[in-house]
Amino acid sequence: MVSTPKSREALLTELVAVPSVTASRRENEAADFVYKRLGELDYFKRNPSFLRMIPTPLEGDSRPLFSVAARVMAANPTKKTVVFIAHHDVVDTDAYGDLAEWAFNPSELAKRLDPNELAPRARDDLLSGGFIFGRGVMDMKCGLALEMELLSDYCEAPDLFGVNLLMLSVPDEENTNCGMRGAAKYLAALKREEGLDYIAGIDTEPSDPGLPDAKNQLIFLGGMGKMLPAFYCAGLEAHVGNYYRGLSAALLASHVVREAEGAPELADPHRGGCQPSWICLCSKTLTEGYSVTVPGRAVAYFNAFVTTKTPAALMEEMRTIALRAIDEARGQLARSHRAISEMGYEPPMRDHADARVLSFGEIFDMAADLREGGAESLAAHVRDFLRALPEGDMRDRGVAVLEELIRLAEVPAPFVAVGFLPPYLPAITSVSDRPAARAAVRAAERTAAFAEERCGARVDIVEFFAGLCDLSYLGFSGGRGDLEPIAKNCPGWGELYSIPTEDLLEIDMPVINMGPCGYDAHRKTERLEKRYSLEILPKLLVFLVRALSEEHGIG
Repeated sequence: MVSTPKSREALLTELVAVPSVTASRRENEAADFVYKRLGELDYFKRNPSFLRMIPTPLEGDSRPLFSVAARVMAANPTKKTVVFIAHHDVVDTDAYGDLAEWAFNPSELAKRLDPNELAPRARDDLLSGGFIFGRGVMDMKCGLALEMELLSDYCEAPDLFGVNLLMLSVPDEENTNCGMRGAAKYLAALKREEGLDYIAGIDTEPSDPGLPDAKNQLIFLGGMGKMLPAFYCAGLEAHVGNYYRGLSAALLASHVVREAEGAPELADPHRGGCQPSWICLCSKTLTEGYSVTVPGRAVAYFNAFVTTKTPAALMEEMRTIALRAIDEARGQLARSHRAISEMGYEPPMRDHADARVLSFGEIFDMAADLREGGAESLAAHVRDFLRALPEGDMRDRGVAVLEELIRLAEVPAPFVAVGFLPPYLPAITSVSDRPAARAAVRAAERTAAFAEERCGARVDIVEFFAGLCDLSYLGFSGGRGDLEPIAKNCPGWGELYSIPTEDLLEIDMPVINMGPCGYDAHRKTERLEKRYSLEILPKLLVFLVRALSEEHGIG
């Protein structure tokens, strides 16, 4: 039976009812649901090898997470394949407060939401009856439901498309994308084994996070990248009564934040707009417990959206920020001492002038030079050190590795070290001169025209999805050398965290994001607009796949 808006909504409701919160023990239940539901189709009963559960280890956690891979081969054999991706994890329900227990039950949640407590737009949407409220309805179980229904339709109607469809439902998108990083390895292996030609990757992330307050629906031709530039500040400890004899790591970190937070010159411009500048996600001292000692260690790291900037470019920016922070901290200390010098406080130590900037990679090299066996022996030590660490936040584990390297390298304070912490999402775009990319762009343009002419929906085309999504792991637009600065300057790279660079280079494909309409992802008022999302968008997805087929010479 060909899917309908009613069947799509019913499937969405079932998916939402699975509380697959990221990093919870129930995240895998969504993978189980997708696998079992698709496994009921006759096509996969006849072709069981085309439906797979793919285990993906989550770094720092002993539990495995699972992705689901399902493919339907064209009736007329071809290597041309369109890849669909969606994530089945959702953010937590803390925003719902007392209504959290109803967040996964849209019908009950709608009854319990008080219209008088909602913002005007959300209140109007609730009362209109044209929206579905609930955690994950928009981000992104609607997209997943549409992909599952599209795959089901193709199983029952082999003449629907002339290309193969491969759908991936992955976990952990809201965390470190370990599901998609693992799925990329699967895609590369499948390509090698069967010679598949991936002509496009399609994500169905909702458009609201991609460009808030857009007037029309959207098709995106790429996804932003993300890096976490990090600063480790080592000061000079002293009793607070001899404050000026020390150099507070907290003071250094505060000036790092002051230099970098929201700095417009750090924003990454691109065609059609500019991404937000750096945002500090964490700034803290690393002192354990209460102490009356001037803090000697602190760390600060930032969210940096990128579209064109390379890791090497960010390293240069970080060095400049760190040098300025050192100068500003020393200047503040000197001014403070001059203002109260008559009170007898000892002056700042000359060691303050020796503060320098190092990269995480330079610290590794310094430690390797002092170690018998050099870099190879040090890498083995880092592996053992990581395995002995308790499970926990990946950023904290990375800082722990860095501090071990600093200890081994015998780096004298004061200094500021710069580098990266995980995760890393490469920017990706289909706006290029490659023939496959041009074909994808033409297919997207034809889909936008079809939407207006045949469906009465205005759809705009934008290059970069302004949120973060799994599209980042469907290719890599740079070369192997472009990754060296981040691999060399991310503590524990390869053990704590990594991305499958060789696999990304092998599967590199044009990407498109075209998802449902909704608002307020991750908030209490997350909601899905039903008409476009469940009636019009499914038609556009079918048209898009057909347009891609035609652009590659398959009628």
